[in-house]
Amino acid sequence: APAPTVARRSSKQLAPGDIVEIDRKGRRFHALVEELHQRDSTRFDLVIRPLQRGITYRTATVGEVVEVWRKG
Repeated sequence: APAPTVARRSSKQLAPGDIVEIDRKGRRFHALVEELHQRDSTRFDLVIRPLQRGITYRTATVGEVVEVWRKG
């Protein structure tokens, strides 16, 4: 089972509701962070919802995050 959702504990201090710019293999796009899951290795995976049409990615790693716009 996936690890529980974690609030602002990753290296970039991400949380659900934040908007992020992702760089995946040279393609950049903006997405809404829906959830964070911490792996056993202490790394984080993001469940995202892209804000642009034509983007099919639904997950990203913290390392792919280029920029963050914080919620509230």
